[in-house]
Amino acid sequence: MYPMYAVALIFVFVNLLVTCRPSTFRSDFHWDGQPDDLYIDGDETKGVAPLFCEGTPATPNSYWASLFLTILVYITGSAITPIYFLNWWMGYYFWFSAMYYQCLMIFPALYNRLANYRSNVKVYFYTLISLLLANLVLLLTTWFVSKDYEGYNHYDESTGEANDVGEYEDASAHNATILSWYLFSPFWMLYFVIGAVTAFLYDAYRPGEKNNTYIWGYVADGCTLLMVIWSICLICQDGNGNHDNGYALRPDEGDRFTDTAVTSRLWDNICGRLIAPLTTTWVFALSTGEGWTASILRTPFYVEVIAPHAYNCFLFHQPVGQWYLAATRQGHWWNWWRYRKTMYWFSPSPVPVEWYEYFYVVILTVGFSALMNVTAMPFVSGIINLIGEVVFGVSNDDDDIDMEDALIVAIEDMTGFAPELDWTLDQCGLSSVGLPQLAARLQKGLSSKTTPIPVSAASLGSARTVGDIVDVLYQIKEQAEADGI
Repeated sequence: MYPMYAVALIFVFVNLLVTCRPSTFRSDFHWDGQPDDLYIDGDETKGVAPLFCEGTPATPNSYWASLFLTILVYITGSAITPIYFLNWWMGYYFWFSAMYYQCLMIFPALYNRLANYRSNVKVYFYTLISLLLANLVLLLTTWFVSKDYEGYNHYDESTGEANDVGEYEDASAHNATILSWYLFSPFWMLYFVIGAVTAFLYDAYRPGEKNNTYIWGYVADGCTLLMVIWSICLICQDGNGNHDNGYALRPDEGDRFTDTAVTSRLWDNICGRLIAPLTTTWVFALSTGEGWTASILRTPFYVEVIAPHAYNCFLFHQPVGQWYLAATRQGHWWNWWRYRKTMYWFSPSPVPVEWYEYFYVVILTVGFSALMNVTAMPFVSGIINLIGEVVFGVSNDDDDIDMEDALIVAIEDMTGFAPELDWTLDQCGLSSVGLPQLAARLQKGLSSKTTPIPVSAASLGSARTVGDIVDVLYQIKEQAEADGI
């Protein structure tokens, strides 16, 4: 994970150098939201190249301070509230990585707290229901308090035409409020806690060992069907505030292009979080392995071919989509590069391609991920290992490695506590979700220059306890030595 994060950082730094440099830095620009209209100190100027950048909210008048702070924030994985005032939003998805690091920080304390009620189904169930209700109250309160915020008045609400710059209003306070709510880490960490409680509930109730376990297959497939139908309805409904068709899955306040996209963006986020009970039930039911959905998702194609690219696709789908548009539109870059965005923070408009081109972009993104795995990943991993040897004296040259100690150290690094050999993977907080990361750590930690140890999540899939993993690791090492790998 970390080597690929470093590769993505390199892409972001290149983007910074290409799109935002001292010659493009201006603090006196204003924009009415139209690609061809720029204003300098209130005077309309046509034909001015719109490739320029502003400083961060913390350093609006300093290019070098903004650049330094952005690099510092991304390297340290700190792109999270209230640090967002310090950085340019060049690497949007690094914010989620920062959120992931915070979840890892609280996991040991969370696990120890939940472990105190081991096998108490009622405690886990009522805790889960309480968290889901708290999520609902939080979302509804936020929406009804914020939905009527006034925007910047960029557009006339009755005609939809752009207003004169002199009619603009200052809505920065409302914008900052909604942005801060969106990026506030505890509001996102709530779902991490919900997932942890759900895992403990599953371990206590063990639905996969019941006589009626097949019912959970119907539940999982039903949830899958509901999410597919909901997604189709969201995509097919009319937009831009036109609700004459008699139905709308968006409230009026969240469906007005005359707004600055603050309220509509807020609704997009709240809408996704409202279905937390559905997705939680779906994951719980899928864990039993019953149903058509589970049978499809555990096929070798998904597990061995597609799954290893999940994190890479998450990091690189944005630049791949932009490169695809430029390659197929005679070099015309998406307005991400060419024009100012209508929003300061992340997720502006989608790449404007035809619906069938979505599948092309997905295939290209997976292919690019595979290319990064065989080229950039080994190179960056080698640099990281070299730094570890030179700076910290960490070396992987010792072939006589104690598998048991190495495994316990790896799990302790991931979870914050040292496990016993008879602990199950669920007790360690690993289960199937943590196996890919554990496999990557073990392969890196156990392999030496003379004997690489090919550890994969699939090879650890049969293990049920920590001791089972130790046995699997010895088998892999013996096989590697026998094959002369």
